[in-house]
This record gives sequence, C-alpha cells and structure tokens, in this order.
Amino acid sequence: MARGNWSFKAQNFFYLPLVLCFTAAFVDSLNEEGHFLLEFKKSLSDPNNNLGSWTNSSDSTPCNWMGVWCNTDFKVTSLILNGFNLSGTLSPSICNLSHLAELNVSKNFFFGQIPNDLVYCQNLEILDLCTNRFHGELLTPICNITKLRKLSLCENYMYGDMPEEIGNLNSLEELVIYSNNLTGNIPGSIGKLKQLKVIRAGINFLSGPIPTEISECESLKVLGLAQNRLEGSLPVELFKLQNLTDLILWQNRLSGFIPPEIGNLSSLELLALHVNYFSGLIPKELGKLSELQRLYIYTNRLNGTIPRELGNCTSAVQIDLSENQLSGFIPKELGNISNLQLLHLFENLLQGSIPEELGRLKLLENIDLSINNLTGTIPLEFQNLRYLVDFQLFDNHLEGTIPPELGVHSNLTILDMSANNLVGSIPSHLCRYGRLIFLSLGSNRLSGKIPYGLKTCKSLTQLMLGDNVLTGKLPVELYKLHNLSALELYQNRFLGPIPPEVGRLGNLERLLLADNHFIGNIPHEIGNLMKLVTFNVSSNKLSGSIPHELGNCINLQRLDLSRNQFTSDLPDNIGKLVKLELLKLSDNKLRGSIPSALGSLTRLTELQMGGNQFSGSIPVELGQLTVLQIALNISHNNLSGPIPSNLGNLQMLESLYLNDNQLVGEIPPLIGELPSLLVCNVSNNHLVGAVPNNTAFHKMDSSNFAGNNGLCRLDSYNCHPSLTSSTTRKRSWIKQGSSKEKLVTVISIVVGLISLFLIIGFCRAIKGRQPAFVVVDDRSKPDVLDNYYFPKDGFTYQDLVEATNNFSENAVIGRGACGTVYKAVMADGEVIAVKKLKSRGEGASVDSSFRAEISTLGKIRHRNIVKLHGFCYHQDSNLLLYQYMENGSLGEQLHGDGTSLLDWNARYKIALGAAEGLCYLHYDCKPQIIHRDIKSNNILLDEVLEAHVGDFGLAKLIDFPCSKSMSAVAGSYGYIAPEYAYTMKVTEKCDIYSFGVVLLELITGRSPVQPLEQGGDLVTLVRRSIKDAIPTIDIFDKRLDLSLQTTVNEMTLFLKIALFCTSTSPVNRPTMREVIAMMIDAREAVSKCSSPTSESPLEGDAQSRDCVEF
Repeated sequence: MARGNWSFKAQNFFYLPLVLCFTAAFVDSLNEEGHFLLEFKKSLSDPNNNLGSWTNSSDSTPCNWMGVWCNTDFKVTSLILNGFNLSGTLSPSICNLSHLAELNVSKNFFFGQIPNDLVYCQNLEILDLCTNRFHGELLTPICNITKLRKLSLCENYMYGDMPEEIGNLNSLEELVIYSNNLTGNIPGSIGKLKQLKVIRAGINFLSGPIPTEISECESLKVLGLAQNRLEGSLPVELFKLQNLTDLILWQNRLSGFIPPEIGNLSSLELLALHVNYFSGLIPKELGKLSELQRLYIYTNRLNGTIPRELGNCTSAVQIDLSENQLSGFIPKELGNISNLQLLHLFENLLQGSIPEELGRLKLLENIDLSINNLTGTIPLEFQNLRYLVDFQLFDNHLEGTIPPELGVHSNLTILDMSANNLVGSIPSHLCRYGRLIFLSLGSNRLSGKIPYGLKTCKSLTQLMLGDNVLTGKLPVELYKLHNLSALELYQNRFLGPIPPEVGRLGNLERLLLADNHFIGNIPHEIGNLMKLVTFNVSSNKLSGSIPHELGNCINLQRLDLSRNQFTSDLPDNIGKLVKLELLKLSDNKLRGSIPSALGSLTRLTELQMGGNQFSGSIPVELGQLTVLQIALNISHNNLSGPIPSNLGNLQMLESLYLNDNQLVGEIPPLIGELPSLLVCNVSNNHLVGAVPNNTAFHKMDSSNFAGNNGLCRLDSYNCHPSLTSSTTRKRSWIKQGSSKEKLVTVISIVVGLISLFLIIGFCRAIKGRQPAFVVVDDRSKPDVLDNYYFPKDGFTYQDLVEATNNFSENAVIGRGACGTVYKAVMADGEVIAVKKLKSRGEGASVDSSFRAEISTLGKIRHRNIVKLHGFCYHQDSNLLLYQYMENGSLGEQLHGDGTSLLDWNARYKIALGAAEGLCYLHYDCKPQIIHRDIKSNNILLDEVLEAHVGDFGLAKLIDFPCSKSMSAVAGSYGYIAPEYAYTMKVTEKCDIYSFGVVLLELITGRSPVQPLEQGGDLVTLVRRSIKDAIPTIDIFDKRLDLSLQTTVNEMTLFLKIALFCTSTSPVNRPTMREVIAMMIDAREAVSKCSSPTSESPLEGDAQSRDCVEF
C-alpha cells in the first residue's frame, strides 16, 4: 500500500489551452472518493485546521490530503486521523470508500453513537475509535464486518453487554475494548476466534465467571481482564493456552485456589493476579515458568509458605507477594534468581531470619520485607549490593547493628529500618554518593551521635531518627542541609540549646524535637522558617519567653510548645498564624491575659492552654473559633469572670475544659445546646445555677461539675435554679423543717457526699487505666463470644445479624480488598454500614496491634470523615460499624451505572470536603494516619452530597512520634504516586498525589486509568493534552455546563492545583493544608476577577510550569 502523494502533472502542453479554457471543469475534476471525504468532513469541527488540505481545489484525487493513504489505483485504503483534535459525529458516508481497509480516528473528541451503517465498510480490517466520547451499546452490526483483524473501541462510554455475535469475527486478532462501561458476562462465543491474539477488556463492569471457552482461542498471547467484577475461580482450561505470555486479571472478585496447572503456561512472562480474593497456597508449579519475568500476586488471601521452587524462575525481574497471610521462612532459593531487581514480601506473617543469599542478588534494586515477624540480624551481604536503591525492613523484630558499610557501594535513595530493635551507631557512609533522600531509623535503640556523613548529606529531604537513645548536641552542620523538609529527632537524649543556625533550613516543613533535654530559649531565627508547617518542642526544659518572631512562620499549622518552662506573656502576634489548626501551650508558666488575637486563628481545631498562670477573663473572641472540634482547654489557670455565652458558637466542639479556675456565674444555656459536645468540665470554680438539661450533659460524669457550691443538676433532688442562685437561699433551704428533719437532712448530705467522692475517685482510677474507645478481647473467658463497643446501648451481634438478614448478598453494598460492606437497618430504623473484614488468621482476630488501631480510629471525629461507630468481634468475624452514606461513592457518581450528574458547584464542595477530611487524618490524628488508598470510590457522599473520606479504617497508622513509616498498601492503580515504584514508601505526599488524581476526575469526568498509548493514567493524559496545546476547555468534562466563564475560570485554577498535587517529585507537591488554602483562594479569586481563561492552564506561569514538570 503506497502513500497517496500522487498529483496530476501535464506531460503534453497541447492540453494547456484546454485547461485554461475550462477552469471550472477542472475544479470539478476531484474524483468521487474525494467528494465522499468532503461529505465526511462536513460533520466535523477542526479547530486546529488539520484537515486544511481537504478542499475541492486543484486535486483530482484526495491521495495527497493529510491523513489519507491510497493504493496505486488512487483508491483510498487508509484514513488515519488520530490525535487531530477533531470533534463531531462519525458520518457513515465514510463507507462509500469501497477499498477502505483502515479507519483510525482515535484520540479525538468524536461523540454520539457509532452508526449502524458502518457495517457497509465490508473491507475494513482495522477499526480504531479509541479515546473519544462515543456512547451507546457495542453494536451487533460491527460484528458482521468479517474481515476485521483489529477492533479498538477503548476509552469511550460504550455500555451494555458484549454481543454473542462477537464470535462472527473469525479473522479478529486484536480486541481492545478496555475503559468503557460494558456490563454482563463475557460471551462464550469468543472461543470461536481462533486467530485472536490479544484481548484487552479491562476497566469495565464485566461480571460473572471467566468463560472456559476462552481456552479455545488457541493463538491467544495477551488476556487482559483487569479491573472488572469477574467472579469465581480460575478455569483450569485457561492453562491450555500454550502461547499465552500475559495473564492480567488483577482487581476483580476472583477467588478460590490458584490451580497448579498454571505451571503449564510455559511461555508466560507476566502473571498479574493481585487485588483479588485468592486463597490457599502459592502453587509450587510456578517454579516451572522459566520465562516468567513479573509475578504479581499481592493483596490476596494466600497463606502457607513461599514455595522454594520459585527460585527456579530464573528470568524473573520483579516478584511481589506482599499483603497476604504468608507464613514460615523466606526461602533461601530466592537467591538463585540472578536477574531479580524487585522483591516485595511486606505485610505478611513471615518469621525467621533474612537469608544471606538475598544479599547476593547482584542486580537487586528494591527490597521490602517490612511488616513481618522477622528476627535475627541484617545480613552483611546487603552492604555489597551495587544497585541497591530502596531498602526497607521496618516494623519487624530485627536485632543487632545496621551493616557498617551500607551505602559504601550503592546509590541508596530510600532506607527505612524503623520500628525494630536495632542497636549500635548509625553507619557513616549511608550518603556516600549523595543520593540519599529519605532516611528513617526511628523507634530502635540506636545510640551515639549523628555521623558526619549524614550531617553533610545535602540530598536529604527527610531525616527521621526519633525514638532512639542518640546523644550529644545538635550538630551545626545539619543546618547546611538546605533540602531538608523534615527533621525528626524527638524522644532521644539530645541536650544543649537549639542552635540559631536552625533558621537556615529554609525548606523545613516539619521540625520535631520533643522529649529531649534541650535548654535555653527558642532562637529568634526560628522566624526565618517561612515554610514551617509543624513545630514541636514539647517536653523539654526550654525557658524564657516565646519569641515574637514565631509570628513570622505564617504557614504554621501545628505548634506544640507544651510541657516546658516558658514564662512571660503570650505575644499578641501569635494571632498572625492564621493557618494554625493545633496550638498547644499547656503546662508552662505563661502568665498575663489570654490574648484576644487568638480569635483570629479561625482554622484552629484544637486549643490547649491548660496548666499555666493565665489570669483575667476568658476573651469573648474565642467564640470566633467556629471550627474548634477536638478540644478547648484553658483549665488549671487563674481565669476569672463569667463564661462567655458566645462559646455557644463552637458548634463542632467535642471537649470543653474550663475546670480549676475562678470562674463565676452560670453555665450559658447556649453551651448546653452544642450538638457535638461530649465533655464539659467546669469543676472547681465558683459557678452557680443549673447544669444544662439535655441528653449530652445527662451522660457526663458528675465529677465534671464538682467543686462548684452553687451548681446542681435539674434532675437531682431539690435542684431549682431559684434555689441555687445565692448562698442565702441555700441557707434558708437548710433551715426549713424541724430539728429532727434538719439532722436527717445533714446526715443524708454528708453520707451522700462521702459516697459521691468515693465513686468519683473509683471512676477516675478506672478511667485512668482505660482508653476512651474500648475494644475488649477477653480470650480467657471461653463463654464470651461477642466483644464489642458501641457508643449507645442496645446493639448486639444478633441485632447485626438481623439487620443484615444474616449478612446476605442482598445486603451487600460494596466489596474491597479489606472486606465486604453490608447495609444494616436496625430495629429502631437507624441505618449503618457494617464492614466484615477479611480474616486475619486463626487466633489473631483481636491482637494487641489491631486493638490499638481500632482504639485510635474510634476517637476520630470530623464532619468529612466517615464515623466509626464501633467494633464487634464474634467468633471468627471482625466487624467495623460505620456511618451509612446515602449517595454512595464519588466514583459511582462520576463513572458508575445510572450516573447522576454533579454540577461544578457540587464537585467543588465535594473536593473541599474531602480535602478537609484528609487534612484531618494527616495533621490532627495522633498517631498520624496516612490514608494510603485515596480514590474516588473511597470518598463517600451523604444525603446532601457532602464528602466523607472512608475506608481509612484499615489504613496503616504512621506514628510520627515513633517514626514508623509504612509502604504496605500501595493504593489503587491510576492513583499511585510515581515515586512508589522506586521507593515503595508511602508518605503523606502519596496521599496528595492520589487526591490530585481525584481532582482530575472531577474536572475531566474521566477514569484514573487510561490507555497505555496515552501513558496509562489520567495524569499523563492531561499533561500530554496541555503539552500538545489542546484548549483547556476541551479537557473539561463536557457533561458540565461550561457556558459560564466563572465556572471555566475556576475549573482552570483547579486544574493547576491538580497538576501541582500530581507533580512527579513529592518535594514539589503541596501539603494538604496548602491544597485547602488554594481551593478557597481559587473561589475567592474567581469571584473577584472574571478575566477569561487562557488556552493553557499554565500559560504565562513559569513557576507553575516548573512545579508541574511536563
């Protein structure tokens, strides 16, 4: 087939006069096929004028037109218009081209249905309509174009079932229909396609079992059915496909055993079965797959040991068996896989020592054995690996020292050995080649000083050495590490002053020096750290005044100066820290009045100022802190005057501590109406009147109101506001009645008070030993079958059984890797969501770590976080009880069946709400929670479409005070940050990246996974679109009303934020608090300015371009 660049050239000048005389006739000389193409063009919009050569001019044929290919007879055989930025409908007139064999209009903006008349293109061999906006059912007529060899309809909005007639395409070699909305079963007729080599039907809603008939596609090389809803077991018949090289079935609902017959696939190079429900053993027959290069079976329910036969897979480059329930020892035979570059075995139940043979894998780049029960020492052989980049062993029981020459021979980038029992000193050469970015050695027993090699490691961005026994003064050299964004040295034995050179770390965002022996003042130079977000120097011996310059750290969001010896007044300019969400100043010697400037800190969610010497009245400005939620604590001071009534404005407040002051007057009625209040402690003041008479205050312990002679509960004996307003009236009440009655009354009061104090003392003692959120697991009592905690009475396991109809399929509202979610309608009409977790293994249902995790999660309360109501363990069932969300997930709203359109204003509010919830997990939970799987399906919507971040219940906790970092849950495909591929490290910046993808979903309406031809993900697709100068408005979701310029402007700003969040380098990504600020600023900017949007969202913004890194 030749390129159609043919043109007519007059060879005989005899015809020239004739041409001149009949110009009009010459203009009309364009052949019939040219007119068919012009007819086809009429239905298209061509903003880039790519079809400018398609004109009825001097050409006699269209063969030299852009995108047109012809044969030697000047017949159009191929029309290749991919990536031309065309929009419009697909005209069936194209089928008038009788010799057309290839039609490719992929990567455009065609919309509407694929015309039925396309069936008349009977000579078509290649039909590529990928990456457009076609909708409608997969048409049966297409299945009658029997010469088709390649059918590509991927990345559109096709829906409905795959037609049985697909079996008519007996010449078909490639079927590429991924990323649509196809439903139903895969038809068995697909087995008739004997020439079929490639099936790519992932990212749809296909259900049912994998048909055994696929095994009859004897030429099949690639079977890609990932990210569907396929169920059942792997058909044994599949393993007859001797030509199969790629078996891609990840993220479905497949279950059962992995059949041993899988060892018959002798040509297999890629096996991707991850994120399913496979159980049982890893078949030893995998060892027969000598061509296997990539083995991914992580995030399943596999148990037993790792078969040593895997060591026979000598071609393997990557092996990931993480997030299962594998036990036993790591087989030393894995050391035979000489080409291995990546080995992930994290989050299993592996035990024993690390085989030294692994340290002899000379090509090894990435090894993660974290979150197991490994013991013994770290083999010295690892220090000789020249290509080792990422080395993670955290959260095990390893002992001994870190290999002393680690880093001498390799370009280490990531090293995490935190949460072990390592001793000795930190090796000197970890940063020998200046590539080390992330170092986490916290929660060990390392001693000595920080080595010189780290003090000069300029590549370091995060240095986390907290919770060890390191000693010495803070080395001045550390403050030359200008790339540092996190310096965590808490819970060590550092001493001396904090050097003023700390002010040189201009990129520092997190400075944690708590629980050491630092003395002296906070240096004034701290005010130079303009990017500082978290500053914690609590539990030291710092003294003097709080520096005025601290007010220059305008990005501070968490400030903890508690448990020191600071004196003097609190500086007024602390009110400049308007981004603060947590402020802890408790247990110092601060004096003077509480500054009214605190009322400017309107983002505060927690304010702790107890245990000081503050005097004067409570400033009424505290009533402006309307997002205070966790606590307002100004107890144990010398405050006087009445309780300001405008504290009743704190509608989200859960804990209010005003106890042990000199407050007078009554408890304002508005405080009694606070809907979220759980604790209100006003004990040991001079308050009078009645305690508010509502349900919340009825549940509070009486000790919260003790020590106020004029205060009583309305539901108690002889408590009337008129009788408690003055001492005089109390005396007159005591004087009533006879002497005998008085004596009885006095004795009753004395006995009652003694009993009350004894009860209070006992309750306080018990309370001091128990967490606020209780999960009981009493295995010493065999008769106890149910262990549960609920915030209110009346729920039992049996109630849950009845509410879910014995956990029937009809009650299922969701499934995931963590477990199954049921809708439970309780007897009183309340609806809750019950998540039945995957089994954690026999005897491990409620172990101490799980109990601690649930206890922590139970304390989380935020309006944008799905509430965890309780936990129940019954025999082998672990149940989590969540708040029910009426409108399902954001993913369902954007991409699901029966999609209900969300307008832009709704999407804005959802994005902001989700950001607030995620920000709370990052900054206000202790220990910090990194979600690890942010995606649109984990953002749930209530009845008014307010966003609630969900599925954090099983997210691994990252306790910054213990420097425990995790990489176990990588997230969902399309949302995973790029650095995870080489660091296997999950930080809060991974959550930021995932959230940026969610923003892109809201903006574009597209799913996070995109065709491989466009990079495979939404981020790459959008970046390429911008790089190719595609107008911004064409990137936006066409289902939205884009006629309003303010909407387009705001979406453009959100596109910038999304690209900022998805920067390739985690260092360039904003924090979650910065994301929220940018969202709010975007709406404010649009409301103030209605300037038209630029064609490129980053046009003229060089700084943003650098951050986006195209």
